[in-house]
Parts: sequence; structure tokens; C-alpha cells
Amino acid sequence: MRKILFILFIIAIIVFGVMFGSINQQLTELNLLIVSLPLRVVDIALIFLLLGTVLGLVIAMLFSLQRKAKGWLSKSSDND
Repeated sequence: MRKILFILFIIAIIVFGVMFGSINQQLTELNLLIVSLPLRVVDIALIFLLLGTVLGLVIAMLFSLQRKAKGWLSKSSDND
């Protein structure tokens, strides 16, 4: 029951964000090193949100793999 409420809460936040994003159509310049892009504020926020999520997942997976693989080298040298 708790998981269902959590999923419904996340879906409600996403729907609210989409509704808010469809209302806000203000354009702004995103200046990168090489190029300058005119994007909506909502698009810029979405890009940074997705980049942060992907970066966090990659770091979490690296730490998880590092923790799981900690004793592999010592175990393989003991069998020789």
C-alpha cells in the first residue's frame, strides 16, 4: 500500500510539472562554450534534472560495483 501511494505521489508531481511547463513558454538563451541556444525555461530545467538523475545513477552504480567487487582479486590469488 505504501509503494502504491509513493508511485501515485510521483505521478502527481510529474503531471503537475507537465501542466506548469505547458503554461510557461518564456524563451531564454542557454550559452554553452561553443553555441548559444534559445530554449524555454522548462526545457532547460528538464535537461538539468535529467542530467543530474543520470549522473546520480551512474555514481550509485559505480559505488555498488566497487563494493561488490572488493574481494575478487584477493580471492582469485588464494586459489593459486
